[in-house]
Amino acid sequence: MAGGTFSPVEALAIRGTSITATGRLQDVQSLVGDTATMVDLSGQCILPGFVEPHLHLCLSALTPSFLTPLTPWKIKKRSRALDILKEAAEKVINNPNIPDDKKWVAAYGYDPSLIEDHLGLCAKTLDEVSAAVGIFVLNQSGHIAYVNHRAFELANINDNTESPAGGTLVKRDGRLTGELLETPAIRMVSQYIPPLDPATVIRLSAEKLGEWSAKGCTTVFDAGIGTVNPGVQDVYFLAAVTNNQEHPLPLRFVAAVTESVAGEPLPKLDPSIPLGARTPPVSIGNAKVQAIKFWADGSTQGFTAALNEPYYAKPEDCGKLLLDTEQLQGQMSKWMKKGWQLSIHANGDRAVDQSLECYETVFNQLPDRKKDIMHRIEHFTVSNTAQVEKAASLGLGVSHTIGHVYYWGETFRNWVLGPERAARIDPIKDDVDKEVVYSFHSDSPLTEPDPLLFVRTAVTRLKYDSKEVLGDAQRVTLEEALRG
Repeated sequence: MAGGTFSPVEALAIRGTSITATGRLQDVQSLVGDTATMVDLSGQCILPGFVEPHLHLCLSALTPSFLTPLTPWKIKKRSRALDILKEAAEKVINNPNIPDDKKWVAAYGYDPSLIEDHLGLCAKTLDEVSAAVGIFVLNQSGHIAYVNHRAFELANINDNTESPAGGTLVKRDGRLTGELLETPAIRMVSQYIPPLDPATVIRLSAEKLGEWSAKGCTTVFDAGIGTVNPGVQDVYFLAAVTNNQEHPLPLRFVAAVTESVAGEPLPKLDPSIPLGARTPPVSIGNAKVQAIKFWADGSTQGFTAALNEPYYAKPEDCGKLLLDTEQLQGQMSKWMKKGWQLSIHANGDRAVDQSLECYETVFNQLPDRKKDIMHRIEHFTVSNTAQVEKAASLGLGVSHTIGHVYYWGETFRNWVLGPERAARIDPIKDDVDKEVVYSFHSDSPLTEPDPLLFVRTAVTRLKYDSKEVLGDAQRVTLEEALRG
């Protein structure tokens, strides 16, 4: 794939961990001599290592070993999910070694957009599972959580508790519904769940990194250090995992941090000064931290992404922006001046509009910024051709959760967005035509890193367990898909 185009060779020579020669078999043989070990691939091919440009290691490591799995493409009915939660609750209730105030069931993966009849969860429903233990269920998107009243009690939250900045404790008629939107609100409850011991988390993380390496990933990019644990705990976790002598890092690890984490001192590390006070990229363990992450909106399938037109199944709802435009511009300008790469989460087209506007404004404000940095928009799920053109003109990179097409394509078409907008999600052909630098990512644990599946989806636009195509006009060639 030299220069982004097919450039196959018949043979290659490897010494140690380095490729020393490529070309015609006869030529490579003459270079290495008769003592080299020959391996015939019998018609198979070797591809360059893949870059997985957007995932979340800490949360991925906790599933499914710590968080009870409610994987939506395997569990199709709410009743089945509730049965699984009941079984987990009974085990906790019957364990005499767990104090009452530490009795929790934590689960991951419930997604009403993929459940039969699109049935959601609320505090009342989860109270029927158990009122004796705290129940916390994280939506597959990671942007929404559902809890029971016991969870609110353990977290010291009541109907009078105010929502935090950037998050929402959903209330109806002044009463908590049990739904939490976005990390600041989710963390108000999740911080009370007893954590795994650090050694176990490090072991699970090493196993997950090994799985990703076995899938062909040679570089991964964690797109949100600072979203799981309070304060700078995620940074310490990153240092421990990537500097694990028992399980050496099997791939290159690059990361973005939240703005709040970037400004915090790190007393357990040397130097202890905040990441944001250093010149990027900053080494943390054997990882490189080079970007600051912002969130413009939430989840499309969770109906919290900011759209210009209402959702198909909720004609009164367009989602909402998480940050005021002037506030976002100020934050972006602050970090761009310091030489940091910026990364903005934007699923809906209104959030994409805001992101493009902010980038253009900040670029104009900072004509002497470092121009060798490619700033990014993450997801870029719902968009139009003009927005793709604008991203290209600004020199931005866009990264798509291509699993939206594969796993959520059907529900995007029939429930979330409607046929016309669903056909345009993750518009790879537009990216190619407008010469935008594009990539595909898993957003793990949303979906598992699987580069070849991502390539297949970009080429075919086939949906999960189906022969139906979503948006034929956005299909690309194999060569174009491999560029992503």
